[in-house]
Amino acid sequence: MSDTNGRPLPQAQVTLTRIGRNVLTDATGRFVFRNVPVGIHRVQATFMGYAPASQEVSVGAPGSTQVDFTLQSTPLSLEEIQVTGTPTAADARAVTQATTQLSGKALERNLGGTVAQTLALQPGIRVRYNGPAAAVPIMRGLSGDRILILQDGQRSSDLAGSAVDHAVTIDPLAAQRIEVVRGPATLLYGNNALGGVVNVISGDIPTNVPHRLEGMAAAQTESAFPGAGGLLRVNAPLADRWAVTLRAGGRSADDVRIGNDPLLGNRLANTDTRNWQGSLGLGYIGEQVTSGGSLKTYQFAYGLPVPPETDPVRLRGNRYEGTTRTQVELGSALFPSLRTDATVQDYSHDELDSAGDVQMSFGLRTQTLNLLLRQGAVGPFTEGAWGVSGLLKQYANTGPAALTPAADSRAWGAFAFQELALHSSGPALQLGGRFDQYGITSKDSPKFGPGVDRTFRSLSGSVGLRVPVTDAISGSVSVARSFRAPTVEELFSGALHAGTGAVEYGTPTLAAERGTGVEGVLRVRNQRWNGQFVAYRNQIDNYVHLLAEPDTLVDGHPVSVFRYVQNDATLQGLEASVEWAARRDLALGLSGDLLHAQQRDGTPLSFMPAPRFGGFARWDNGVFSLGGDVHHEMRQDRVGSADESTTPAHTLLRLNAGLRVTRGRLVHSVTLRGENLGNDLHREATSRIKDFAPSPGRNLALVYRLLF
Repeated sequence: MSDTNGRPLPQAQVTLTRIGRNVLTDATGRFVFRNVPVGIHRVQATFMGYAPASQEVSVGAPGSTQVDFTLQSTPLSLEEIQVTGTPTAADARAVTQATTQLSGKALERNLGGTVAQTLALQPGIRVRYNGPAAAVPIMRGLSGDRILILQDGQRSSDLAGSAVDHAVTIDPLAAQRIEVVRGPATLLYGNNALGGVVNVISGDIPTNVPHRLEGMAAAQTESAFPGAGGLLRVNAPLADRWAVTLRAGGRSADDVRIGNDPLLGNRLANTDTRNWQGSLGLGYIGEQVTSGGSLKTYQFAYGLPVPPETDPVRLRGNRYEGTTRTQVELGSALFPSLRTDATVQDYSHDELDSAGDVQMSFGLRTQTLNLLLRQGAVGPFTEGAWGVSGLLKQYANTGPAALTPAADSRAWGAFAFQELALHSSGPALQLGGRFDQYGITSKDSPKFGPGVDRTFRSLSGSVGLRVPVTDAISGSVSVARSFRAPTVEELFSGALHAGTGAVEYGTPTLAAERGTGVEGVLRVRNQRWNGQFVAYRNQIDNYVHLLAEPDTLVDGHPVSVFRYVQNDATLQGLEASVEWAARRDLALGLSGDLLHAQQRDGTPLSFMPAPRFGGFARWDNGVFSLGGDVHHEMRQDRVGSADESTTPAHTLLRLNAGLRVTRGRLVHSVTLRGENLGNDLHREATSRIKDFAPSPGRNLALVYRLLF
């Protein structure tokens, strides 16, 4: 692999998309896939600062097949293969929903301390801010249990979706790439994907046998979050068909710095955070069978922002995970491959008071099983997939301040997906249907009373039409029917929640949410332009939200009271991003998003993001880069029934500079980023605790990555 001047490109990624194998080029630009099944394969090549390229290759037996790539440099951020939200890995332009990818230089420029902070400035995405650790992505106004967080395609079974003070147990330093599907993704993932999916791809199970030891080392520090983080990932061959992957890292940061606040000062007390992570993966790579597994651990401790003169709350916990994945090449044109994966996860955390005593403990054990049978061409259908999935959860909440009773959940689902070619020029129709059954049973409890058993069943599906208008422009329209069962907290809560400083009551009779989404996407991509323009409308029947009730007294102090209730709701909006290559080394761009969300009677939904628009300029000659962007968020005065305050408008300026040096097979990358350079005191409209937890102030971030 080389550039247009014939120079080799080391550390470029090459992917066999149909079977999901990845390999990196060496110092001479050479790459090798071993034990490749006979057949037609699509080979995709990507490298930071260059436009992706792909070829169709026929692999016969025995012998070898040679593939050469010449990549063209570009200042644009061009998406590559999309594996999230589609049962058949595809070109990102072939997905009928809006997507976002961060990898390479774009990932380094945006890397934050959490997955949510890393994605925060992408169109349609915001942060549900509950302090620097408990930050969760919001997509089109939806978050919590409506957004599914994955790591390498497997759900991260923590409790980030159940309460605003719980963290996502994935560190973005582990990411090789982050993929996002904005909008309903129930077809493939079932419950919990009504609002969208975030997939952090860390490559913890080997998919190819490298020729030599290879890997990545990374370090990061930020001035607004005083401290540092680091990570090391190593891939090594064990034999002709075996490989091992090791990943280890950690992060430590003190209280977050904020713009000067009359009551809080310039630091947000009790917001320090620590985490430690590790993974060990083993893979077998054969011609007909690829199989592997990994063991992961993530341990954490962090504090939560609390109102002045309030006792601090701290969380400490861990998540352990075992994952297996097998893909069998069946040698059949009708059914080319069968993929199975399974996980066993054990999550727990304690919530401690200022004296270090445990006031509440959470535990969640999760088991998943998925089978996916890929289908080849049948009659008018060009490809398809059939799948089944199972999910079991055992949840417990104990301690004197327990919020809910213990509960067990069980779910299973089955789906089918087909793509129908409408014309040889490229228009295609994508059809999918799914059936789900989800049950939840609470346990008898002296505090919460007799147990309750609820079962929810749903038929969901999607129809998408993709039409290439020209070689550079394509459009798509999709309609999706999705569902989400209420959570344990929404059904059975009944106590003071220290993490939010409010008493929360569930409603055991809540019905399942049912969404109907309509979305239109226009994509533009050539050597000079890269853009995505989206319009959507999501009607959610039985939308679950918080309703403020009269305050109560706890230890003589007034405390807010909320109850989970349901109303039909509509969320509709626009999203846009466009880049223009003004020169081969200069890109200019604009982006923005707008959301209008309300109940059927016109009452605004609470904690919705305000309209935002911005622009950027980026110069990159392949070695040095300079850039900047500005984002203006408008005032949010459409507040809902959860007793929230309005949020003033604010403007944030970011500047960045980068250096990328190649020495043999070593690639060094350094990125310096400055953000909120005006040190503005601002708040997130989407935060439940924005009144006493402003967003971070001026921040200088330094990221170093070494590929070897």
